[in-house]
Amino acid sequence: MRIFLLVAAIAAVSQAQTDCSRGACYPPSNDLLLGRAHQLHASSTCGLTGAEVYCTPYQQRRMKCCPCDSRNPSGQLAHTVQDVLSTSGPNRWWQSKKEVQSPVTLELDLDNLFQLDNLVLSFKGPRPGAFVIERTQDNGRTWQPALYLATDCQKAFPGVPTTTPLRMDDTYCYTLPPTGTNPYQDHIIQFSPLHQYAYVPVPNSRKIEDVSGLTGLRVRMTELGDVPRLPGRSLSRFYALKEMRVMGSCMCHGHANRCLPETYNNLLPNSIQVNPQCDCQHNTEGVNCERCADLYNDLPWRPAEEGNTHTCQRCDCNNHAQRCRFDQALYEASGRRSGGVCEGCMHHTTGPKCDQCAPGYQPNPHSRMDRPDACIRCICSAEGTVNGGRCDDSTGSCQCKVNVEGPRCDRCKRGYYGLSASNPLGCSKCSCSPDGSRSDFCDQVTGQCPCRSHFHGLTCEECSKGYWKPLLSERCEPCGCDPTRSYSDTCDQVSGQCECRPGFGGRTCTKCPDNTYGDALLGCQPCRCDVEGTLPEGCDKQTGACLCRPGVTGARCDTCSRGHCDSFPACEICPSCYFTLDTQRQNLSLAVEKLYTSFPSRPGGDGDLGSFGPRIFNLLEKLNLIRNSLALPPSTAEEVDDALSQLDKLRDQVAKVNKDLSPLERTPGLDSELDKLRALLDRLTVEYKNKKEATDTSISPDNTGVFSAIQKAYNESTDAAKKVDVSGNTVKESADVREETKDLQNQVQPANTRDLNKLNQSMASRPDLTPVAKQVCGSVRSEPCTPLQCEGGELCPPEGTRPCKKGEKCVGALPLGKRADADVKDVKDKLDKLTGKITESAEKLQKTQDTADQVRQSTEELSNKMKQARDELEEDLKETRDTVKELKDFLSDPSSNLTHIQEVSDWILKAKLPLSLAALKRKLEELKDLAANLPDSTAVLDEAEPQLDTARKLLKEAQDARDTALGVKTDVDTLLEGFGSVEGSLSDLEDKLQNSVDLMDQLNKNLTKAKDQLSPAEKALDDVSTLIKPMKPQLEELKDLLKEGDQQAQDAQENADDAEGEAASAQQDLKSLLEQLDRLKDLAPPSGSGTEGPVGDRLAKLQQDAGVLANTTDTMLKAMEGKGVSLKQLQDEILEKSKKLDGLDAKLKGLLETLRKKAHDLSICQG
Repeated sequence: MRIFLLVAAIAAVSQAQTDCSRGACYPPSNDLLLGRAHQLHASSTCGLTGAEVYCTPYQQRRMKCCPCDSRNPSGQLAHTVQDVLSTSGPNRWWQSKKEVQSPVTLELDLDNLFQLDNLVLSFKGPRPGAFVIERTQDNGRTWQPALYLATDCQKAFPGVPTTTPLRMDDTYCYTLPPTGTNPYQDHIIQFSPLHQYAYVPVPNSRKIEDVSGLTGLRVRMTELGDVPRLPGRSLSRFYALKEMRVMGSCMCHGHANRCLPETYNNLLPNSIQVNPQCDCQHNTEGVNCERCADLYNDLPWRPAEEGNTHTCQRCDCNNHAQRCRFDQALYEASGRRSGGVCEGCMHHTTGPKCDQCAPGYQPNPHSRMDRPDACIRCICSAEGTVNGGRCDDSTGSCQCKVNVEGPRCDRCKRGYYGLSASNPLGCSKCSCSPDGSRSDFCDQVTGQCPCRSHFHGLTCEECSKGYWKPLLSERCEPCGCDPTRSYSDTCDQVSGQCECRPGFGGRTCTKCPDNTYGDALLGCQPCRCDVEGTLPEGCDKQTGACLCRPGVTGARCDTCSRGHCDSFPACEICPSCYFTLDTQRQNLSLAVEKLYTSFPSRPGGDGDLGSFGPRIFNLLEKLNLIRNSLALPPSTAEEVDDALSQLDKLRDQVAKVNKDLSPLERTPGLDSELDKLRALLDRLTVEYKNKKEATDTSISPDNTGVFSAIQKAYNESTDAAKKVDVSGNTVKESADVREETKDLQNQVQPANTRDLNKLNQSMASRPDLTPVAKQVCGSVRSEPCTPLQCEGGELCPPEGTRPCKKGEKCVGALPLGKRADADVKDVKDKLDKLTGKITESAEKLQKTQDTADQVRQSTEELSNKMKQARDELEEDLKETRDTVKELKDFLSDPSSNLTHIQEVSDWILKAKLPLSLAALKRKLEELKDLAANLPDSTAVLDEAEPQLDTARKLLKEAQDARDTALGVKTDVDTLLEGFGSVEGSLSDLEDKLQNSVDLMDQLNKNLTKAKDQLSPAEKALDDVSTLIKPMKPQLEELKDLLKEGDQQAQDAQENADDAEGEAASAQQDLKSLLEQLDRLKDLAPPSGSGTEGPVGDRLAKLQQDAGVLANTTDTMLKAMEGKGVSLKQLQDEILEKSKKLDGLDAKLKGLLETLRKKAHDLSICQG
């Protein structure tokens, strides 16, 4: 009873381990090493560099010595680490080097997270004295000890506890049992993480999470085992492991009961048995079921536990989202009930649970929130409402922004424009120009104001083309540009300045340009003004008078005016103290003038003042002549008298000055000024004559014009005198500068003259230009040549001299340059050809890549077709085998109805296959040959890929070399040195490119051949499918016939049982009747007694009936025996045909196996 309960408990636990609906579930264990032999490494292996001899005990006190040679891993003497796999076969083990001192490790890299259930180590030879089992969860970056094992734990691992752990973070050392008398015998060590922590009071699910997960396993052997000592040669000490099993499964955290198998895993003998991908349950996903599925993050992910699956809960997104995320803060705020936040809400919804309508949409009153039509478009404008287009849930009205109106808040108020969502007020205020706009309102959409005539622009503040707006004006005036002197009729909007042609200026281009004056048609004269002291226009357009800027004066605007510092062109205003002193000076001047008038004139007025006196006297005489010649009115006469009086005073002052001043040196400048005055006087004389003639012919006594001309002449004469006075200082300064210049010339010129003479003398003998000419132009001259003396031929070779060719020695920069130029052209031509070849190669490379992609795609399609055909064939074969088995069972069943057996046999004999057996065999052989001759697309593509890479590399090298050559072409200094290497590299590149082209052509041929060979395989598969399809209805008909036969057989069996019972009952009745008959015969009186009347008749009748029944039974038995013989023959025929079907079945199996292998090869090929 106890055994039964234990078995029941084990069965319940096993069911709980695989039933994911009750709690944590885990996949079954298998060997993680299988299929990962290449991921197992040993730090020490015997015989890798040469054979080593190992001695071990043999029988009693004897030893045997055997070599280890692992240079050939598959040899009989090899003992590599791959020999520890359970599939390695007998007499295979791993063995380390002898007497190794440092720890030896066996390391398994799993690359993914797995669950370790049990580790089995079968040691061969001397068991290690101490070793450690370690695991890693970060792919080998860090390792944690899982279990220490040693013969003497205190000695091998001091400080490590030896008691069973009572906490999950504890580890301990397991004391190994003694090896006995023979330490070389096999020893098996098992390690189970869960068994190690069996006494820790936590659920198994937590133990699995904490101690079973690993991405790598390592066995670190730290101490060699002890061996006995024998006389003579000592025994060898080493580590040896016969078998290693790492039993485990994919790590699924309790959320899966199986690991997903790899595709076609069962086809390879060394394929991976445990795939890392879990078949996740409980709404989890990921390789290790380490996270919740996209729409199941309402609760935090947790590993499953016993009795609690911790299933990931679906987020409440109202059917409007496909994914959600977990929010810890929201989870805590909800009292740890819900933390899912929906992402990517659809159907115009928003919110953490997609339970609100998005901006611009409102709830549909005729739907529910969990339906796709939950939200309908809102009539409110999103740009014009304060809440982004949302409607009032109760009234459905829209809340407009300040400058927006309308039922839908979709238009601006009057006087506003530009409805925008980014504008907090909705619309902007119109800014129409008060001068150019007819009103203050604008277009509500564009903001365009209604403009007056000759105004345009959004706000009507700009004049139209051909108009401009003067300052302080409210209208746009025509530009008025001269049509011939300007480029167009447009002008500047602010200044009205037209765009003038060269030689014209002014606002309308009718005047001379700036800094010129005169008539533009006759020719403008340049202003004779200092540019720094004048206004931008330079001078007066009519007279040419300089227009000085403020603070500047003078005829040329080149002097600072009074009250400004003498710092032209800055001419800053003088400080305030200057104006105080200037006022005092003016007062003194007035006082001096008053005194001056009281001084007597200087006797001898024609002193040494040059020619001023005579000229003034001459002027006085002419004025007197004018006065005496004209009859002037009294007022004019008085003015002339006043002028003459002033001239007399002036004459007296001149005489006085001549007397008081010392003689002055005459200067040329004064003569020129006087000449100007003379010219002015001559012009006045001409005007005088003209006026006089006009006066003589005029009857008017008014001579005002003549007097005005005289007054003007007098004023001009006075101005000329002032200019003469002002030019005195300038002339003096000029004379001083001239004297200083002469002194400087006298000091410097003699030394310069001497240096020049020496230079002329030296240039007659040096420098010698011949060496320089050789370096520059390749001169062949040998005689010296100086700048002053160069005889004996030309310095450089004449034009048309033959340039130096390749291979010849070139001397001189010019010949080298010419040859470099020729080489550049040659290299350029080669580069052009190379560029063309590169382009052609690139096109071929792309074509080859496209062909490879097509082959890969065709291979994948053929692989899928093969897989589908294989599956269909397997299904059809299984169905055929089942049908044949049913047929055999039916025919061999003795209870089958003979008539129905005859019908089935007749149907089979009459049934016709869609193809004869020979033709079918021939088609199968053809398909088999096609499968055998299918191109190894994996090899073709594997071969094509490095060749394509080589072609790409060659193209890259060609392009780089071409760029290098182009770079060398621009580097004149290193041009000649680089041409040799460039030409060599170009030749190499041409060869490489040609090789690349040939390689790609060969690849194209191979790929085309593979492509052509794939087509018959596809056709053959289609033919097989076509052949098999007609057989399916016949199999179905046969199955129906067999089912009907089974039913009839059951009915016949029941009828036979009934008949047998009835026959037995009849036999029993017959026997009873015979007994009664015999009894009656004994009781019957002798013959002739008269009593045999009715009784005798009855007896006779019974006897007759019994005879008839016996005859009938005998006839039936004979008939059944005949039927049995015929059915036996029919059954033999059917069995013989079944054997033929068995042979065909075997061939189909072989063909399927071949197709399966090809499909696998094609499915794993990598382009």
